[in-house]
This record gives sequence, structure tokens and C-alpha cells, in this order.
Amino acid sequence: MAITQQRDFLVQIPPFDLLPNPLLCQLADSLDVIYLPKASEIDVAQHEALFILIKGKVAEMGKESVVSHYSARGFWGDAELLGKGKNHTRYEVVDEAIAYKLPAKHFLQAVQSCDEFEQFFNASIVEKLNRVHQAIQSAASTEVMMDTVISAPIQALVQVDQDATLLEATQKMVAVKSDACLVSFADHSVGIITSTDVLKFVASGRLEQLGSSTMLAELAHKPVYSVHQYDYLFNALLKMTRYQIDRLAVRSDDGFCGFLHQKDLMSLFANQSGLVLTKIEQANSIDDLNQAGQQIDQLIKNLSRKGIKTHYIAKLVNELHRKMMRRLIDMALPTNLQQKVCVFVMGSEGRSEQVVRTDQDNGLIYADELSAAEVLQLKVFAERFSQQLQQLGFPPCPGDIMLSNPAWCLSRSAFEQKIQQWYQSPSEQNFMYAAILFDAQSVYGKSEWLNALKQSLVKMSREYPVFLRHFAISILRFKTPVGFFGGLLAQEDDTHDQLDIKKGGVFSLVHGVRCYALEANLPQTNTHWRIKALMDLGVFSKEFGIELGETLNFLNTLRLDSMLYQIEQGVAVPNNNIRLSRLSHGQQDLLKQSFRVVDDFKKKITHHFDLHGMS
Repeated sequence: MAITQQRDFLVQIPPFDLLPNPLLCQLADSLDVIYLPKASEIDVAQHEALFILIKGKVAEMGKESVVSHYSARGFWGDAELLGKGKNHTRYEVVDEAIAYKLPAKHFLQAVQSCDEFEQFFNASIVEKLNRVHQAIQSAASTEVMMDTVISAPIQALVQVDQDATLLEATQKMVAVKSDACLVSFADHSVGIITSTDVLKFVASGRLEQLGSSTMLAELAHKPVYSVHQYDYLFNALLKMTRYQIDRLAVRSDDGFCGFLHQKDLMSLFANQSGLVLTKIEQANSIDDLNQAGQQIDQLIKNLSRKGIKTHYIAKLVNELHRKMMRRLIDMALPTNLQQKVCVFVMGSEGRSEQVVRTDQDNGLIYADELSAAEVLQLKVFAERFSQQLQQLGFPPCPGDIMLSNPAWCLSRSAFEQKIQQWYQSPSEQNFMYAAILFDAQSVYGKSEWLNALKQSLVKMSREYPVFLRHFAISILRFKTPVGFFGGLLAQEDDTHDQLDIKKGGVFSLVHGVRCYALEANLPQTNTHWRIKALMDLGVFSKEFGIELGETLNFLNTLRLDSMLYQIEQGVAVPNNNIRLSRLSHGQQDLLKQSFRVVDDFKKKITHHFDLHGMS
């Protein structure tokens, strides 16, 4: 190949794309092409070079299993050349390959000459993960979701005191072409009136009160939902979706500064999330909701392709899923029971971390004073609800933790008794039930009933101090799939190419944070929110908390990518396995670092909860 072709090849491979053109051309000029026959071995120390694969497949071998796979544009030998790896790492050619050999002296010269290039190899996992997301988002040039609120069209702020008249407030709104006005009250609270409120007032025929100084207090709505001007537009959309509102007040560090309207936000996004919400709200049948579910699936693919972090996708998708459930309950639950129940979701749904609809974890609390006939009505509803969720793409829970199971459809007092039984008769299953319920969130009805149950969980944990130790031991149930020398350990199957990323990393992070959250009596259910709360309490340092959160997000991103790939291949219910051969060299490197973070966290938990000697 000509030098220009070799340069064009290198520039496609991070971090070589960070090098200035003259230095990149020097490296391209120093490349040698080598042929690697199948089953041959490569000794990096002997060659004193970095290898960059053009075609074929090479495996990095551990003592007993494959550590990593390298395919086209993957490179190896950097750890040895930089003194970070073993001197005698074994590399075996799986499929005959052609590679470039870059002499060590030229590679090391590039490391010394370019700070950005050097930082790639020495950066922390958080810095590397942020760089990955930035690169994906930059590639999606039309993506605006991660822009800040201040970049969107902001309506002018209108704000009056509570003793102003409705006429004065309306005149101010008209003057600046705004459709909302904030009302400041003497108790320092703030309300809001909108053009819709003004129209309703006019329609009421009370025009003689237009000049009344008490009318604003009567019409103003509380609370005022707001967003900071430097928050993400994505979070603004999330709030509008959650609270079903058309606008948010925009605030700066010094106070309110304007309004962000949904129509302006949706024109920026030009995606289907607003259409999905409308579809759900207007649904009158299972078929209608099924169409909305299909649109959500497409939304997930679009957001994932654009590099939106998985926990942001999860928050939006879970809001939409919960609205689907509420609409389904409205259609299926008899009217006479709608004020006598609390329907809640648990597990990843309760934590707002489920993206692809994998299974349903839900339950129902009903009033103690229900009649026998009403309990029978509930039973019919519960069975129908679980079946309809299956029709909407939520597979049944393998452990039968669903409200169609009488064990998870109980009266308030019966649920309280069940929680006491879990603590009085400790077992691995009961610990699992407690963990699942601790993550629960209400989606319909009397949310205060669920809150009371969760407080009972915390109270019982205080009364049985040994519980937390046994609760935490589950984190050691699964071995982290990383070897002694930091290599990835695939499952023992025919391909040695898969690992269960949930068992290998996600579960340990989620459950470990959950243990700390239960100990601290935190109300948050989402793992990222819990990490932030634990950082605020000083339980986690800022650096460790950020590292933990970014690691979890990366593992969940790989998991989501694998699930979407499985769905494209026709798999009805995707599993948690990822294929190492589908990961780039950079992704495999980040995965190794992620598992090291997981192992460090396990050690921290083992020490904190005194798990030494327990099994």
C-alpha cells in the first residue's frame, strides 16, 4: 500500500486519529505488512513492535482461556511496550491474518510527542468513557438532546406579585408574546398561570373580576416545574413527559429567567418521543398501546445509535412504559377499585433502568376493607393485566413475581406480615424478595401505601442488624469475568466468546449500591441517583462515585447493544450475554478496566459489611 493509504487506514483507528498529520505520516511510512498463518503465535517482546490487524482474527491467550479477541483495526502490544503488561503475553492467530507492524521506537516517539495520544493510553476509565460518548455524539451531527436548555428558544419571563390583577398579568404576557406568567406569593412560594387559564376564565363569564387583586391567587397552579438553563434538553423532555406538562420555567443561579415550551423542544428533537406520548394518551385498546410500544422500540434504537448514555435512555423509556401501564390499568381496572389499590413495579423497572422489555416485575397492594366480591374483581384484573402486558412485549417474570401471583397481590396488612416473615425466617429467597421490594416504585394509585411498606423494610433491617450482612453477601455470588492478569474470561462454551455481563458486573454494582442505600435509608431507587446521594453523604468520594456510575453505564451500554443485536437476529427475548468478538479493541480494553472497578467495589463491600468468611 502507498503511504497515503496507510495513513488513511491509521486515521480511522482511535487514538491514531488524534495525531497531527506530519507525525501520522511518519508512522505510516514506518509500517511493515506481515502475514500471520492460522495457529501461529506472536511474541511481542521478540518483535518489539505494535501490531495493527488489517484482516483476520487474533486471540490474546490467558493461562487457561482466551483473554481478548482482536479483529480488523484492533491493535495489541501497547501494554507491553509501555511497561503495563506481562513480558510474555501469548497471542495466537485464530484465522489467518494480515497485519501492520509498527516498530516500538516509532510508537513510543508518538506517545512522547503528542499529549492527547499519550493521554489515551494513560487516561482513567471515566475519561475514556466520556471520550467514547463524545465521539459518537459528534458523529450524529443532528443530535441536540445533549445540548443545554439555554441553546433552545426560551420565551421571555413574565412574573408578577400575587396582588396584581389578572388583567395586568395578561397585558404583560401579550407585551412580550409569552403564554405563561409566574406569580410570586408572600410566603415565598411561586405559582404559574397560562394562556389556557386566561381562556377558561373568560369562558366562565366572570369578566367583572378581571381587575380583582385576588383572582391570580385563585387561578395560579403549584408547584412550578422548572429546569436549570445549563441542564440537558434531554432532562427537560423527561420532566415534561413525567409530569405531562407543556412548558417548564427556566431558572438560572439567580432566579427564573424564562419559559421552555414543549412545541419548541419537540421541533428541535424531531424524534418520535412526543408522538409516542400522544399515542399512549389517546390509546383505547391493546392494539393502540402495542403500536406505541413498537414506536418506543424504534426510539431506543435511534437514541442508542446517537450515543445517548444508557441511563438517560432508560429514564425516558421507563416514563413511557409507566404511562403505558397506567393507561392499561385505566382501561382494565373497575372504576370502583381505582382508589383502593397501589400498583407498583420492582427490579430494573422500579429502578428506572430497564430499556429493552425483558420481563415484568410488579405487585399490587389493596385496601384491607375490600369486600370478598371486590377481591374477586381484583383477581380477575390481575390475571388480565399480566396477560395484556405480555401482549405488549413484557415477558412473564421467570420467578413469577407478578401481581397475577396471589403472593404479590395482597392487602396492606398482609404485605406487612409478609415483610416480617422475610426477616424472621431469613433465607436467600427472602433476601432476594426484600431487595426487589426495596427497589419498588408506584405507577398507579396509593403511592403512600408502598412508601409505608418500604419504611417497614428499613425498620426491620434496624431490628435485625445481621440482615444487612446476609443481604450484601449476594454480591459475591457471581465471579467477575476477569483473570489474574486482567484478561477477560469468556464462558466455557463452544466459542469461548461470550460472557454474561449482568452476572459479571451489572448485578454487583447495582446490588452493592443498594446495600449502601438501605443502610443509609435513602428514598432513591435508581442506582445512579443512589450513587449521587451516597456521594452527597460522604459515603463515596466524588472520584469513586463518578467512576462507579460511568462504569455501570458502560456495562449497561454493552448490554443494550447486545440485546438490540439479538433482536435484529430474531431473538424474541434477548439474554444478558455479550460476544467478545463483536467488541472493538477499545471496548475490550474498557471492559477489562470496568471489571477491575467491579472487583474493587466488591472488596470495599466485603470490608464494609464484614463479609470475610461468609459464603
